[in-house]
Amino acid sequence: MSRGNGQRAVMASRLENAQSPDFFPTPPWATRALCHELLELEPCSDLAVWEPACGAGHMAVPLADYFTDVFASDLFDRGFSNHHGPMWDFLSLLPDDQHPKGAFDWIITNPPYGDLPQRFVERAFAHQPRQGIAVFVQLRWLETLDRTRELFLPRPPAMVGVFAERVPLTRGVWDPDAGTATAYCWVIWRTDRPKGDPVLKW
Repeated sequence: MSRGNGQRAVMASRLENAQSPDFFPTPPWATRALCHELLELEPCSDLAVWEPACGAGHMAVPLADYFTDVFASDLFDRGFSNHHGPMWDFLSLLPDDQHPKGAFDWIITNPPYGDLPQRFVERAFAHQPRQGIAVFVQLRWLETLDRTRELFLPRPPAMVGVFAERVPLTRGVWDPDAGTATAYCWVIWRTDRPKGDPVLKW
């Protein structure tokens, strides 16, 4: 999608797809916080980003404020992207079957829950984004021995951005007035610089 599509109504599909119980739209301000506070991007930066779990566009639309090119896809059609279906199942095909390696500067997404965030990150690395990968996940995702051994030690994040204010996610719809007891964070990997100790930022 180009910036010209940035005004597209992200509420066009407010109901959760019956085949996917794991649709929790990301409040747009959480994505703007990533771009402005953590990545320190200028508006309309000459960069390309892929959002591979775009849902109804709640993350892709604010990304269009900071990236010149935003490619939004999803396995399910929730009324936002023309790029949906098995071809755009982020985990099912080899990376070259979807885009050439290195086609994007960033891959940024709120992946489905369960074991899928780790698989999304591993697949994102296979796509070889030029600058980095960022995933919006529950803060507790930083735990577990297996994930530490399989992902965080061999590929340490460059930064973890912790929200001082809780980010409310609601199943199937973005509700600006919702509350939550769950803490979320951004986990960011940089592919354009050497590995180092992760930076923790609020």
